[in-house]
Amino acid sequence: MNSLFFSNSHSLIKSSIVVKVGESLITTIDIQNEIVTNLVLNKQKITQVNIDNNKQYALKSLINKSIKNTEINKYKITNYKNKDLQDYIENIAKNLNTDTNGLKEIFNQSKIDYEIFVKNYKTELLWNTLIFQLYRNQTNVNVVQIDLEIEKVKENKTEEELKEIKKNILNQKKEEKLRLFSRSHFSNLENTVAIKFK
Repeated sequence: MNSLFFSNSHSLIKSSIVVKVGESLITTIDIQNEIVTNLVLNKQKITQVNIDNNKQYALKSLINKSIKNTEINKYKITNYKNKDLQDYIENIAKNLNTDTNGLKEIFNQSKIDYEIFVKNYKTELLWNTLIFQLYRNQTNVNVVQIDLEIEKVKENKTEEELKEIKKNILNQKKEEKLRLFSRSHFSNLENTVAIKFK
């Protein structure tokens, strides 16, 4: 890993396998793309210091995505909300003071793969679909607890507003449970996947 050094064009001399995650391979090119993508999205300069500081994070992120992809493929998950993907891309573009086309141009100028960036976020959305499918029957929420929360804020609120508040609290609690299931499911997977550094 210490030999990972980018030239001015951010290109590596050759691509070699760094890690094997189950059946998936992570190469130096993958790591380079991940590092530069992270730097660009976080508005950081592409310097050797920043590259070095981001190596471990980028590698861990790629390993996590490989583990998630294997599980997504195992369950043949193909559905996700396209609007969630569009919103995410638009928010990233907005954060960089541009639009979707401008974002593609930034990726192009930085010599990083826009399609991989999109594919990586699709992985997160597919993972969310998987977690929802596996655990949706376990996301029951304590309604009494919610009613108690509503009680605290009910003053000067219309019936319609209270209904909306209740719906939001319910969704929030379900989301929290799903996040918990997501972490625990991932943690269990992490312990079963063979990770070999080359």
